[in-house]
Amino acid sequence: MKRITGIFLVSLLCFSGCGDSGGGTSAVTGEAVPVAPWGITDTTTPTYEWTQVPGATRYQLLVEDTILAAKIEEWYTAEQGECASGDGLCSVTPDVTVMGATWKVLACAGEECGLWSDELQFSFVVYDPTPPRFTNNGDDTVTDNTTRLMWSKNANIYERDIWRDAVTNCERLTLAGHQDWRLPSIQELRSLVVRQTSIYPYISLPVGHPFTNVQDGLYWSSTRHPADHEQYDVPMLWYGSFVRSPYTEWQKCQWCVRDDPFCIVNLQLFDYLVQG
Repeated sequence: MKRITGIFLVSLLCFSGCGDSGGGTSAVTGEAVPVAPWGITDTTTPTYEWTQVPGATRYQLLVEDTILAAKIEEWYTAEQGECASGDGLCSVTPDVTVMGATWKVLACAGEECGLWSDELQFSFVVYDPTPPRFTNNGDDTVTDNTTRLMWSKNANIYERDIWRDAVTNCERLTLAGHQDWRLPSIQELRSLVVRQTSIYPYISLPVGHPFTNVQDGLYWSSTRHPADHEQYDVPMLWYGSFVRSPYTEWQKCQWCVRDDPFCIVNLQLFDYLVQG
């Protein structure tokens, strides 16, 4: 019998066109997926966002600085995290100044807890002068100056395809002399999107972005679902919400990304630059 694997999908519906872990497992709560902040932030008091875990009644947020000292170690109820807002995310904004840190989340149902989420890293850096968000490299690639990731300028370079072919397509891509392309993670896709409020479009890329062929549809990503490692996570960014599809054979959009080995985020270096 053919096995069907659950997949999360990402949607950019405002456009035209197409860690560490600890403790035991839990039958009630799963593992949250941290979403933001990640990479370089523009604030020292960021909003922490993670995916809602069904059945979870409280969450512990742990934020550690570069020497692993706890900057934030707080519990939040699902209500305090606004987890029932309908967008599939929980979010809190502690009034604690953090220049650079690693953070993760633990989801619990009462006294029963799941596993710690994977970790994300971020840093606050002051640039003078402030560089543009994106650099059009002139070779069909775009560098995100915030996350230091390089994206294909064409936001659906292979058109629509099934998930396993989307993985292969990016891995086999040769673009601008680079052969280390891959499907992006849930956090990397989310990092491209800026939210708006009650004015349509509710979600969009930053104003003046240089990308082409951005699709009004669903995008594959590579992040594994924490509750079932046979599944894959992809955010659907319509009202900022997430949706999972059980069908890997659906043909969806694909956007390739690569790491820039000369621009890796170094939290200790950023702390040195910021703090002097």
